Amino acid sequence: MAPEPMAPVQIATPGGFYLASLTGVSFVDDTSFAVLDGAAVVDNDYETGYYTALRLGYSFGPVFAGLTPRVELEAGYGTASIDTHTINGVEIDSADSFGDIRTYQGYVNGYFDLDLGAMFGTAGPLSAITPYLGGGVGFANVELKKQGVSATGVVMDDDDTAFAYHLDAGIGIRLDHLGLSTSLFENTTFEVGYRYTDVSGVNLTARDGTESDTDYTSNMVTFGLRRQF
Repeated sequence: MAPEPMAPVQIATPGGFYLASLTGVSFVDDTSFAVLDGAAVVDNDYETGYYTALRLGYSFGPVFAGLTPRVELEAGYGTASIDTHTINGVEIDSADSFGDIRTYQGYVNGYFDLDLGAMFGTAGPLSAITPYLGGGVGFANVELKKQGVSATGVVMDDDDTAFAYHLDAGIGIRLDHLGLSTSLFENTTFEVGYRYTDVSGVNLTARDGTESDTDYTSNMVTFGLRRQF
């Protein structure tokens, strides 16, 4: 009796262009600004925010032992609302603190995917897992939108554009390698990861004319879909 033929081992998806989305739950670190010619410093604590972006990229396909480089362009928007303001160390109740922080971010990104199926020469669920590592550089417009407290009204409503970068790590799950054979999931990867974002040297002017610098940093849990053409 002739042996049954072995099922072919799934290989890495070849390179090509892709379109992707990204959604993040963001935890924005405190920002600050000065008023009254520097006599008072306002520290801003934020609630949990969000970030959403579109990405257009190109994957070069596996180059060595399942290692796959790719590059992409990203444009995104993020926002978070004020929780509390603290003025010279005195915290103002959240009910009396208001305002938002908004960002418009644009990056050139680079990533490395590690195709475990190609690396170990195996099919099945392992071939669906592709850890990734990378980041991006670009610019971000950071806006402190109508921030203030009930006693003073709006004291800050300004924005500035500065150099930005982010660092990412996560896992991609190739849906077409999980037995989801419909065309809807063909060449589609679901991503879950972590992102650190830094925008340094944001120059802002308060309503009374006081200038100050602050930094925007955030930690995000990210989710995305990537569809290769």
